[in-house]
Amino acid sequence: MGYLKHKGKKYNSILLRISRNTDFSSFVGELHQIALSGIADDKLENGRHALLELVNNSIRAHKEKEEDSPILLRIKLTDHEVIITLEDRGGGFDKGILPYDIDRNVDDIDMNSPSFLKYREAHDYQRFGMGLLISKKTFDSFKIQFLGSEGEYSEIYEQGKTIGTVIETRSRLI
Repeated sequence: MGYLKHKGKKYNSILLRISRNTDFSSFVGELHQIALSGIADDKLENGRHALLELVNNSIRAHKEKEEDSPILLRIKLTDHEVIITLEDRGGGFDKGILPYDIDRNVDDIDMNSPSFLKYREAHDYQRFGMGLLISKKTFDSFKIQFLGSEGEYSEIYEQGKTIGTVIETRSRLI
């Protein structure tokens, strides 16, 4: 069985609360203080990179909405897998505005397609549409849900009703 270690102590789960004002380089350092055994080193590094992309998206969404509630990052270790859940109150997003269909097989998505280029140009090269895609490629399981104002989860984004995004990833332990 693997273990989850943070700042020298072993845990079966960790909850980090991230402010929209968090210095991103400080968060990178914090994330690197979390040790996880039972996952191949290359998969662990790819997972950290994907997670940094997702957290960056959440921080940006909280800044844009001037949302003060914390972004919640949970890392939980079971006997067979690590489960990472990222929950924000950044307003959610319409999956239809992405430059690809996130529900498709990732191997069928062309990151150099005209739709990706158009998306990047439309956002002045400040958004690349890569965080979700990298995460879906990296983790064994990837699920997006949307958070409603009553705390309920939904598979569907609803303009005016969705207040946030919940992303859950899972990776098997070696």
